[in-house]
Amino acid sequence: MKLLLLHGPGKSGSRNKLINIKGGFDPNSVVVFEEGVNTQDVINNLVSTSLFADERLVVLENPDEHLTFDSFDSSDFLTLILWFEHEVSEKKPIYGWAKKINGQILYFSESKEISVFPFLDYLGSRDKKAFLEMDSLKKAGYDSQYLITMIFYLLRNLIYTPKTAKDFVKNKNAKMRANFSQEELVDLYKFVLEIDFKIKSGLLDEKGAEFSLVNLFCH
Repeated sequence: MKLLLLHGPGKSGSRNKLINIKGGFDPNSVVVFEEGVNTQDVINNLVSTSLFADERLVVLENPDEHLTFDSFDSSDFLTLILWFEHEVSEKKPIYGWAKKINGQILYFSESKEISVFPFLDYLGSRDKKAFLEMDSLKKAGYDSQYLITMIFYLLRNLIYTPKTAKDFVKNKNAKMRANFSQEELVDLYKFVLEIDFKIKSGLLDEKGAEFSLVNLFCH
């Protein structure tokens, strides 16, 4: 088994790393357990084996920091990722377990992170500065899959902003929403889905796809 522990306040960087790793696996071989999942369900999945011996990826998002798997022995075809949106103390059992079995521990610092949100704000404002911002993100190591994931996030929030969102987020989204009709937002979502499919199918190179994504909003 290969283990990675991703943690730290740099959520965008760690999430980008996670998306990059997931992109190297068959989507049918990836299982993601979100925060609050039943521990036994996780253990049952970890000890299961694939009939075809395919490489599997299991992701635990913000698991219990007191969790360890000392009694479980899994296949070499398994990669387990422990992803946290905050820093995990070295004193926590899950950190100690990861270190004990020689897992790879990656810390993501917030101070070294370039935020993706200015890029999303430019897209929502239909501002061509989004092209320059995208270039900065690419130079910082962000790939097209991460950008697409965040564009979907933007579109979902423009179509419907959650009632639990903070007031400044609601106000910002309302201002950006005025730049699009509801029909345009739905069409944009479909176009981004299509571009995502073409990238994954090898029908469109990443550079051309990234230009098309921004151009959809800013033309």
